[in-house]
Amino acid sequence: MNLVRRSVLKHPSGLEIKTPMLIPSFSSKGFILREPKERESKYTFFQTITELPDATNLTSGKISEVAELLKNTSETLTDSMLVSAYDIFHKHIPLPYQNTTPEIIFLDSGGYESDDVYDYSEIVRSTGNSNDWETKHYMEVLEKWPDHVPSVFTSYDREFRGKPVVEQMELAKHSLSKFRKKQLCCFLIKPVSKTEKTFKRTLSEICDNITKLKYFNIIGIAEKDLGNSVSMVMKNITQIRLALDNAKIKIPLHIFGSLDPLTSWLYYISGAELFDGLTWLRYGYSDGQAVYYRNHGIISLGIDIKEYKIKVQTIEDNLQYLKDLQLEMAEYAFDGNYDKIRFNRELLKRESEKLDKSLRKRYK
Repeated sequence: MNLVRRSVLKHPSGLEIKTPMLIPSFSSKGFILREPKERESKYTFFQTITELPDATNLTSGKISEVAELLKNTSETLTDSMLVSAYDIFHKHIPLPYQNTTPEIIFLDSGGYESDDVYDYSEIVRSTGNSNDWETKHYMEVLEKWPDHVPSVFTSYDREFRGKPVVEQMELAKHSLSKFRKKQLCCFLIKPVSKTEKTFKRTLSEICDNITKLKYFNIIGIAEKDLGNSVSMVMKNITQIRLALDNAKIKIPLHIFGSLDPLTSWLYYISGAELFDGLTWLRYGYSDGQAVYYRNHGIISLGIDIKEYKIKVQTIEDNLQYLKDLQLEMAEYAFDGNYDKIRFNRELLKRESEKLDKSLRKRYK
């Protein structure tokens, strides 16, 4: 059974978005927040009609160090990126569409920044920021977002966890319906139980209501929510992909929080097509792995380079790595030739064959 694919999403603007897509993400969570410098007063920030938190709130109005990274990579970042509406609303990063912008911007709904959740790449498990974050704040960002900037709006999922999938769908439809003719819409599914570890109950509800997903352009799920092992995540991705295929629904799957060279590949051969995460800002990509960025600098640049330059060069190297990997995935999808895979070829071949064997056994 062939789960690997390439898709074309047609944006209302006329832009064609091709998968597979590896999406560099920006987030204030886990990065330093500091008082803005004088030169940063020229940044263009979101003008909110909602009164921002009191000045005594330590995170209010502070600039994330990620803002500088966003500025430094603006000319290199040409395909895609993901930013959080939370960071834009609270002015932790400037408006990304005021600078040189990539072809498509994924606008996340801010659950990651505002709640005590984390992804696997976090070095320190940060708690959620203390700023207010509600549906009305997210809607304010969406309503002011310029129509001429091709984007993907993600459903506001902060209140989804613990709710039935059908109820999550209705809430997502309600919040995104007015934007469907202007931007693409992604439904981010959360587990139907707050204590669920295997995604089994949620998966069952997804499959029971699979045709209702036609309303959305992309189906998103956080890697952390899909199961407590890589193999479980792969199997759950596969089950959703097969259910969509059986219903003749070609909507691509987006895995949130997975952008390292190895799991992105594993989830791609399982049926997902879009991947985002912060790994590229935290580690260095080297020979098919994500490694401590300082070691990446020693191997790539030598031992005489200053720390800041290592960080900057590692991020630039990572962006190029992601571009090459995205192309490699697309070429593999064309004919399934494993020789086109540069790193971890035997591992990926073995896991792909195991997955195929288990599916054939199940559906024979």
